Amino acid sequence: MDVFGAIQERKSIRSYQDKPVAREVLEKILEAGRLAPSARNSEPWHFIAVTDAEKRKELSKGTW
Repeated sequence: MDVFGAIQERKSIRSYQDKPVAREVLEKILEAGRLAPSARNSEPWHFIAVTDAEKRKELSKGTW
């Protein structure tokens, strides 16, 4: 699929399955984010992947 086709076929997911993401898949997603271009190659992002359900629950209690 080319980029234009991917843009046309994109979907916004609003419901999620309650099952863990495989470690290999998570690492591939994070690597894709790390390789994504940034303005002037500044790479201003930081990725934190929380896989522990209890920690995610605690973090979700915070405010934005």
